[in-house]
Amino acid sequence: MTILPDIVLDALAESTSVTMASTVDSQGKPNTVVISTIAVVDLETLAFADACLGKTKVNLKETGKLTVTVVTSQGTAHQIQCTFVHFDNKTPLFDTWHEAVWQKMSIQIKGVGIAKVDNVSTANL
Repeated sequence: MTILPDIVLDALAESTSVTMASTVDSQGKPNTVVISTIAVVDLETLAFADACLGKTKVNLKETGKLTVTVVTSQGTAHQIQCTFVHFDNKTPLFDTWHEAVWQKMSIQIKGVGIAKVDNVSTANL
């Protein structure tokens, strides 16, 4: 696994950053969605809420691959390639996320996606 560098941690914490998650299905057809709930669990693990992932969720279960892109207000983009682990809906992690997302967006989540970081790259736009 790869450890997230400080520059990427800062980008993920920046309130004006835009985060997207990209997946592919078993035939290689891409799918990208904006996900505002992506957060760092630890330096090797990301988490995100499953509120209405649809095709993204299907792709994650099929291929287990996820790329998170974070674009900052300074014109930097970071790609975080990940291996999907599972959706959690039974542990205290789910309870904490459910409450936080409800307080922030009034949305009930179905689970919390967990992904391990494989590779990180950065580009200036």
